[in-house]
Amino acid sequence: MSPRMARLAASVVLMAAVAWTRDARASGLADFARCVARAGAVYYTAEWCPYCARQNRMFGAALRYLRVVDCTRGCNGITGFPTWRFADGTRTSGIASLEMLAQRTGCRLDGTGEGPPGDEGAIRSSGPGTRTRREGGVEILEVR
Repeated sequence: MSPRMARLAASVVLMAAVAWTRDARASGLADFARCVARAGAVYYTAEWCPYCARQNRMFGAALRYLRVVDCTRGCNGITGFPTWRFADGTRTSGIASLEMLAQRTGCRLDGTGEGPPGDEGAIRSSGPGTRTRREGGVEILEVR
């Protein structure tokens, strides 16, 4: 085999490996989101919430498999965003790591990440009628 053909073959193998890895990660995250929903977890969000946008980016396209309640116009009993309610009735407010969701729901994470690197919380501003607080290392956007 000529050196040129060897480089071409190596390039094809490399591209296939990259595509397979990306598809496996997306598939794993979709399976994880489906499991979280089957476990009874509900995600409360609002369109105007920057922390909810970060939580959404963690799931990417797999977000469609979660049980999502849009509280853009308000939800009774939900005062902080994002909020997760679990099958046992407990709740947690703030951006939930995938690892924490795995622990709370019993779902396997299978090596999926937490979101894009460098996406840690630069957003501090809150809109009218809201305030931001930190609790347990998590930023929570509260609606007054």
